[in-house]
Amino acid sequence: MKNTLSKKYKGCQIWHLFFALILCLSFVNVQSASYIVNKEHSKLKFKVKYMALTDVEGQFDDYKIYFDMKDKTISNLVGQIKVNSINTFDKKRDQHLKKDDFFDAKKYPVIKFQSVQPFPVNEKEVKAEIQVKIKKVQKTVPVKITYLGKRSDPWTEKEGHYFQGSFIIDRFDFDINWSKTFDGGNVVDKDVHINFTIEAYQSNEKPAFSRFYLPTNSVKREVSLDAKTSGGDLIMPEKKAPKSPAPQESSSYSAPMNITLTLFSTAIVFALAIGGGIWGQQKLVKLMESKNFSDNLTFLLSTVIVTTFIAVIFYITTKYTGIGTHPLFNR
Repeated sequence: MKNTLSKKYKGCQIWHLFFALILCLSFVNVQSASYIVNKEHSKLKFKVKYMALTDVEGQFDDYKIYFDMKDKTISNLVGQIKVNSINTFDKKRDQHLKKDDFFDAKKYPVIKFQSVQPFPVNEKEVKAEIQVKIKKVQKTVPVKITYLGKRSDPWTEKEGHYFQGSFIIDRFDFDINWSKTFDGGNVVDKDVHINFTIEAYQSNEKPAFSRFYLPTNSVKREVSLDAKTSGGDLIMPEKKAPKSPAPQESSSYSAPMNITLTLFSTAIVFALAIGGGIWGQQKLVKLMESKNFSDNLTFLLSTVIVTTFIAVIFYITTKYTGIGTHPLFNR
């Protein structure tokens, strides 16, 4: 009877494990969702004291921010800011800020940042840490962040999440050392205060509100010029907004290298999980047979153990198989 079980099991184990693997993949993929920040309704602002009396204020107009979120816990947050998008509403000052006195945009065109570890967000202010890289310097900076809530887009009913927060950096720590002095100290203060307001949607979900879908021709005319500089092409639905609009812009998720790395990693994990599962379940069946377990109990326990093993493997390797950008792609 035991030999009969082993032979029958060997005939169906590949299909059985393949089905179990699909269930595990489905389970893993619903655990967290990947989000992209929508620049249409987000702001990344800064201010710094000038002559110790007044503030010079500005913002960055071009940036990308991605993160995963599950149960109001954020992980795998990654962002890039284009230095050339700095905007203090004074062209001469902006040009100076881009030069090597400050950011040296020609040599270091991108400011990068990423989360240090997962952190929760809620309606009360919480503290987290991010690694910020400006020029060659990378340092960990404390961040204060508050979850403002979620709203459904009035056209597509896609759900957006909203955040606000702030942090302070010492520009001298990041090799931004230009300084003139007067009797009250530095002309430009060393501390730069960054404030942000964020609207985020799940990746590949494009909100229809505002410039994306315009309800009337008159509104379309009013925002057409502004949309060309900050919102991309205008899309005017004939009757109603489609249920699944295209993403606002190509993201790191769709980059060829990221796709290649993800597919390669997935193939390796898939092969190891299937091979390890088949090998492991064969060993378990033989062990349980030698211990005189019943046929049904042998089949049930070996299946549960191997399926759990596969689920754990895919949960651990989610960042390599499609949840967020591939870690090697960010290097």
